[in-house]
Amino acid sequence: MNNIKIICLAICISLIWGSSFPISKMAIEKIGVWPFRFYAALTSVVVLILLALIAFKRKFHFYGLIMCIPLGFLNVFLVTLLNNIALGYTDSAKASVLIYTMPAMTTVIMMIAHKRITLNSIVVSLSCLTGVFIFTSLNHFGLGEMIILLSASMWALGTFLAEKIPTQLDLLSKVMYQNIVSFFLILLITPFISSNLNIFDYQQDPLHYIKDVYFPILFIGIAGGVIVFVLWFYMIEQGGAELSSYAVLVAPIISVGLSHYFLDEVISFTMLIGMVLILLSMLISFIGKTR
Repeated sequence: MNNIKIICLAICISLIWGSSFPISKMAIEKIGVWPFRFYAALTSVVVLILLALIAFKRKFHFYGLIMCIPLGFLNVFLVTLLNNIALGYTDSAKASVLIYTMPAMTTVIMMIAHKRITLNSIVVSLSCLTGVFIFTSLNHFGLGEMIILLSASMWALGTFLAEKIPTQLDLLSKVMYQNIVSFFLILLITPFISSNLNIFDYQQDPLHYIKDVYFPILFIGIAGGVIVFVLWFYMIEQGGAELSSYAVLVAPIISVGLSHYFLDEVISFTMLIGMVLILLSMLISFIGKTR
């Protein structure tokens, strides 16, 4: 797969992931983390079952479902849930940038797994981490930021495993089984969560409620839970885990812009310096892969 195709995929993925944090935060502020996560996950599963089993007539593979459990737990259930929880404690702009320590963590995992350290990987990792920490300002580092870092480490592990776990499944089925695993875990935990899942008894203007609650649920459920994962796993299959992880570093730039515009979050000069370093790490990664 050439770098032009990777860039095109990265732009599509970045547009979805970049908008996911500010859009999710809109709904989470209205209905809370668990109802939002529950209905977004339910939307993803329903859409995927309709597409995979009915529209494309894929056959159910029990072995494929079992092989998707690790990725379903890490990539779809744990990472997404941690991201949603973190949004209750920090700005969406800061969270969306800090989650992109993931590429640097993926590089470290790849170097350990392959027992090979390269200068390019070290430079890219340092540039990425420096940019992220300059952007977020360590003097404002709290619980939300720690949760996002934990999420980033789980995402890095999931990205590495996505390249290593053989499933013999097409991309749509792979994403469907992972979402089924995630939603099954959500169903298991829901009885122990003291949260009201009734999102249909609203007290405000219906149009505002549709914009602030229903639209984010549908967007995250369909774009963030279906489309983006199909594109993401396709890019990993074709471009490899490490390059793919750096290819989506433009996503936090999009997220910051949307957070500033829709949520009135402030963008400072140090944030701009951090974003430049993040983009620089992506550029160095691409240059290193084309040699």
